[in-house]
Amino acid sequence: MVYLIVFLALVALTVKGYCGKRISTDAQGVFDTSVFNLLRLVMCALIGFCIVLAGNAGASLAIDDGMLWICVLAGASNAAFLVGWMLAVQKNTMVAVDVTLTLGALLPAALCAVFFDEPITLGKLGGFALIFVASIVLSSRKKCVKKKTGFLSVFLLVFAALGDGLTGFSQQLFKQFYTKNGTRAGEQIYPDAVYHFYTYVFAALILLLVLIGLVLVRRRRGKTLSSRRGAYLHALPYIAVMALCLFGANYAQTTATGAFGMPSQVLYPVVKGGCLVTANVTALFFGERFTRRSALGTAIALCGIVCLNLL
Repeated sequence: MVYLIVFLALVALTVKGYCGKRISTDAQGVFDTSVFNLLRLVMCALIGFCIVLAGNAGASLAIDDGMLWICVLAGASNAAFLVGWMLAVQKNTMVAVDVTLTLGALLPAALCAVFFDEPITLGKLGGFALIFVASIVLSSRKKCVKKKTGFLSVFLLVFAALGDGLTGFSQQLFKQFYTKNGTRAGEQIYPDAVYHFYTYVFAALILLLVLIGLVLVRRRRGKTLSSRRGAYLHALPYIAVMALCLFGANYAQTTATGAFGMPSQVLYPVVKGGCLVTANVTALFFGERFTRRSALGTAIALCGIVCLNLL
């Protein structure tokens, strides 16, 4: 059952990636991307609120201090990843971004090993290494302009990877302290929907502050939003689908690690490796050929996934 849930998460992430590619031409610069991401986060929060109400869990919205800080960490991590990724792709090649984010998938496993005594076996490290190699092989096939690497470029890569990794670790904190299968859980248990609702609320608030700063900068430069309304309206349906898929993917991952107890050192690298594979399928819809390098990278990623689950 847990593998079906992970598969559904991969499907949702693949659809999200497809929609993101579709509206990539509508976004001109960091400001437009920030608007798109803020809309997506607000929609995710609304979805979470509806699920909370549908599950008659409204009383659980009154969370304690520990749960509050976990949700703040999750929201800040999500916002940091979004902002960090937006800026990182401006300063770095996609190869560097993809490889660094793959390394970031190891962060939740490392932190869980330190704080929750989750062992990382050599077999699982080997599986992760294969997925890392696959990310290099698959990313290097992309055509990209060479960009000068400096301190800021490296900082943004690390910032985005930390945001992505801490997002996964926040899911583990929620699992450990506030789910039925958590080893540190007390009497207070919260539904997954409550965790995700507050995560997206805090992420949206943080990104809103970033956007306000960008609006002030644009006003000083005499730029307005009126000329971009057509692009925003065209992108809105895709953003709605992306919001639904993002919420579904994260909800599935929380369920896989919480209700079904999938270890962090398996879940996050498997999701990252699966996305490397499905990205090649998505690329076919945009006229990209499936090359020998694609086949090699996909095979390596699948071998890594098998190692993570069997060793």
